[in-house]
Amino acid sequence: MTKVRIRDIIAPHFYKTFNSKKTNQIYKGGRNSTKSSQIAIKIVNLCLENDNCSSVILRNHKTDLRKSVYKEIKRACSRLGLIEGIDYKATVAPMEIRFFSNGNTIYFAGGDDFEAVKGTIDEDKLIKIVWFEELTGFKDEETIEQIKATFLRGNNDWFIALYSYNPPKNKFHWVNKWCDSKEGLKDWLIHHSDYRTVNPEWVGKIAIQEAEELKKNDEKRYRWIYLGEVIGLEGLIYNPELVEYVDENYIETNKIRILYIDFSTDSGHQTSATTTGAYGFGSDGYWYLLDTYYYSPHEKSNKKAPSELSKDIFNFETTLTKRYRTAMDKETIDSAEGALRNQFFKDFGRRIHPVDKGTNKEQLIDYSQDFLAKKRFRVLNNTNNKIFKKENENYMWVQDSVEKGKPTPDKTEKAFLSSEKYYNTYTKDYAYSYGDHTQDNFQYWIKDNLQKLGLKQ
Repeated sequence: MTKVRIRDIIAPHFYKTFNSKKTNQIYKGGRNSTKSSQIAIKIVNLCLENDNCSSVILRNHKTDLRKSVYKEIKRACSRLGLIEGIDYKATVAPMEIRFFSNGNTIYFAGGDDFEAVKGTIDEDKLIKIVWFEELTGFKDEETIEQIKATFLRGNNDWFIALYSYNPPKNKFHWVNKWCDSKEGLKDWLIHHSDYRTVNPEWVGKIAIQEAEELKKNDEKRYRWIYLGEVIGLEGLIYNPELVEYVDENYIETNKIRILYIDFSTDSGHQTSATTTGAYGFGSDGYWYLLDTYYYSPHEKSNKKAPSELSKDIFNFETTLTKRYRTAMDKETIDSAEGALRNQFFKDFGRRIHPVDKGTNKEQLIDYSQDFLAKKRFRVLNNTNNKIFKKENENYMWVQDSVEKGKPTPDKTEKAFLSSEKYYNTYTKDYAYSYGDHTQDNFQYWIKDNLQKLGLKQ
């Protein structure tokens, strides 16, 4: 094993806390602050220095372990000069890392199956360290206290519970309230870090450029993502300044070529609007909302059936690809929508891709906020796209949901003023109310194209 100086492999902001053995240690902060890397090095180092010291590392879901904390611990071993097969053995079934020098073991568990891990633990070795990574993924304080108590037993001299997370922007989130309640308590260490004091070579030039671009375009969001500040949640979900509205003839006037078009559908059927957005990628590097199909059954006694909506959407897509003399790249629809998707396949033999929107609406919104913060999105200010503008600028959080720590968009149908009646040229029909339907199809499109939009490596 090669001798390594700890100060050479951790960021300077961790120098004072690295050797702390306080029972509870919270490490929070922004993206690229290297807090997870530092904790992994701390755990491996403690396991090597103490003869009776095993550890348990947890994520809320077992499926998240291998590509995150398991990989991080192996990286920490390498940074400390350890060689797999010579200094330690790493297995995935069960997921463990065992050190040959003293038999100490690092176990990996999901919060949803931590009880199963208890049966595999070597009873001759105490669990001295428990690490809750991505604490915000766990349900509540009671859950982590129960898990911690399970592994705390038998310790008389020292025991460390480590907690790491990027602070949620909502101050009412249980993790933020929990952390605030621990301020000033004996045997609690609370450490906050961000990327600005990390060796730039560790962060990487591209990551720093991304941070600086966000700071320029959306300073508040930059403070949350990269500085780890709790910025709060205001009523309005999107920053209207990040959406650029241009003349409906902007593409032709500026001789921009649309290289391909994506289509994304939010289907409502009987109770709410069905809408499809046409998102074109231009030769100037910008994305454009080219046009919108919008059919609202609200206040209509005869509502369109899936067979009618299917033909409408097919004609809409055909019209747009012909108008811009380009091809379609991807069709997206909400994964929960079966009737329209099946009807479309039956009618045209084409499968619309069902996006897995998950159960976390806030994450869908985060993706779309990240996309808008790049300031590469324009909306053609035509008749049909006026519904997108209306819904985007009136997209709000339900106030009580923010205070309860579970932000929920307001899905209430609101009536148009008589002076702003909305007419869609594809349905040849009026809509008398608006909600969040174009915002949903916008979010589905983004979630289904994260890599293409530069939101995922």
